[in-house]
Amino acid sequence: MFELPKVLKDYLKSRRVPPMADFINSSTFYSELDYQFINYMTQVVRPCIAYGAATSDLNINSGLSAATGKAIIDGATRLVIGDKVFFEGDDRTVEFFSDIWQENTQFINFLSRAERFKYLGGSSICKINTDSNGRHYLSAFRIDRTLPSFDDIGNIVGCVFFISILNNFNRTNESELQYWLTEERKYNKNGDKVIVYKVFAKGGVAQSPTLPSPYETGLRFDTLPRAIQRKLTDMGVAVLNEEIALPYRDGLGIWKLDATPTNSCMPDVPFGDPLLFGALDLLWSIDVVYSGSMIDTLNGEGKVIVPGQFLQQTLARLQQANPNWEWSITTGELGQFGSENFVYLMPSGFDKERQAPLPVQFDIRADQYREMWELYQKEAVVRSGFSPTSIFPHLTPDNSAKTATEVTAEENLTRASIRQAHLLDVPVFNRMLKEVAYQERLSDEIELKLSDYIGNKLKFDENVRQNYASGLLPHETAVQMVNGLSVKETQDYMQKIEAETKETAFGAKIYDNSDYFGG
Repeated sequence: MFELPKVLKDYLKSRRVPPMADFINSSTFYSELDYQFINYMTQVVRPCIAYGAATSDLNINSGLSAATGKAIIDGATRLVIGDKVFFEGDDRTVEFFSDIWQENTQFINFLSRAERFKYLGGSSICKINTDSNGRHYLSAFRIDRTLPSFDDIGNIVGCVFFISILNNFNRTNESELQYWLTEERKYNKNGDKVIVYKVFAKGGVAQSPTLPSPYETGLRFDTLPRAIQRKLTDMGVAVLNEEIALPYRDGLGIWKLDATPTNSCMPDVPFGDPLLFGALDLLWSIDVVYSGSMIDTLNGEGKVIVPGQFLQQTLARLQQANPNWEWSITTGELGQFGSENFVYLMPSGFDKERQAPLPVQFDIRADQYREMWELYQKEAVVRSGFSPTSIFPHLTPDNSAKTATEVTAEENLTRASIRQAHLLDVPVFNRMLKEVAYQERLSDEIELKLSDYIGNKLKFDENVRQNYASGLLPHETAVQMVNGLSVKETQDYMQKIEAETKETAFGAKIYDNSDYFGG
């Protein structure tokens, strides 16, 4: 746990300016963890989430942060999702997902949440939902908002979701309570797939709320304030504490996305490693460097050093003006002025060259701090599996000449990480899409296609064209790769090109400088 240096604590306390930080409330979740599991979640997942969210939960990451961890998480999420998302499969199903479902359910936002939560905690939990209008959509949860159970191959056989806090703002003692809504999906005693909604009143204090075990019986619907009942109805929750049959074909309609195939700390835990797990020491070092630069900035106030005779002269004049008082002036009493940067007047009779006040300016060392900061940033990004410039374009480039092998190695690092993410994620996303298609009474021949990382776009396009010119790539494949199109889009593209080529070949009228203006 990183703490502020004392000089910064004293400065912030005296100026009454706290460092900027957000607050992550995880106390309720961690209070429900199994004792064998809580060490892993608190010592691995919790600090990774704190650094990845650039926040403080008053326990982890409570220092001045440069938000490097959050930038790495955001950059990795953008790179994995890519510039374009499209679908392939049955024509009618693809048309529905591309033209109707994707926009209506904000599928891109779901992908961003799922990938970001996966990198924050090592795994994210996704589920399919059905709203009151019968529409099916997907949602993603951070690992510290769920309590899942797994079978031997990693399928989820039960899970509790901490959905939200329901607030009631009526000004009565009863309705000032806050209520937690939880959702549990499980197999009941008969082996049927069911879902159970429960509501619990918040306990504890404002800074540390607590929640009874979500496996206990919650409050009855008719005992809740009317405002809470309306909120539950608006969310599509009409029954509490009762089992409702789930219509989903693929298990409980819950899936897990993993950042890595295995867990480095606990091999038996069915979760991946958080993206920042191997770089926590570097992120802490970045905080230290950042705090050091702040200390230099605070110490950078100009100081003035004066000879001791100045104080003696001042003391003599004070004693002469007030003979009945006792005077004792030391350098420590200069703090009473509120600042040491006040003007000293040279009394007469002093040698101005030998005993003149000496101004001192502390060196802030900005260049040295920037070099250290960027060095730690580069290493943290590399440990996370990406090339530094793909995450931080602002990094100072290395002016030394790089070989083609070095440049290729940097690009391949990011490309390999994104390819591994696609290999782990796309099959899981396809299971979700097939379940949505099944619920929509469509063919489940549907697959998600995420664009690969291409690094330098100009170099990539040039390489594709050279391969096509050499006869190593079909024309259709080259068009698809250069323009980032799906198979169907590429076929439509090729048909238009062929039609235009035929029109030109048979002497179709082509505009020139004369007939363009109707001449």
